[in-house]
Amino acid sequence: MGQQDKLHSVPADPTKWSEKSQQTVGFHCIKEYRDITYDCWRCKKSAVFSAADQRYTYEVKKAPIDQRRILCTECWRELLEIDREIKLCEQQWANSNKSLLSNADFLTRWLNLLTSHEMYVPYHPNTAAKNMLRKLLGQYDP
Repeated sequence: MGQQDKLHSVPADPTKWSEKSQQTVGFHCIKEYRDITYDCWRCKKSAVFSAADQRYTYEVKKAPIDQRRILCTECWRELLEIDREIKLCEQQWANSNKSLLSNADFLTRWLNLLTSHEMYVPYHPNTAAKNMLRKLLGQYDP
């Protein structure tokens, strides 16, 4: 195994975890983070949740200690862009839904973003919004 292929570890400081994570069994057991290899849920490419990234995620960002990565860096960035675009659509809808009711381009774009989102995460599809958009688009289909 080459130096690049070697898995790394860094010391853990569970006292820096979120309050909820400090109440888990791991609080007393985890002394270090070790690189975790996994396959990206979307593209199936091999990826690593590095020990350093784990320390940042749990000790700085205060993410739940049971949070695991399912997307590689590239897919994660793509998902963040899709999420950003969905939020923009939601804001536009909140501000101008009456004028957007008949805007097939806007409705189709939003529906496509919601559908694309589901290719990146295996949970919480926005079924209600997709059904609404499909219904609205059905009014304008030839």
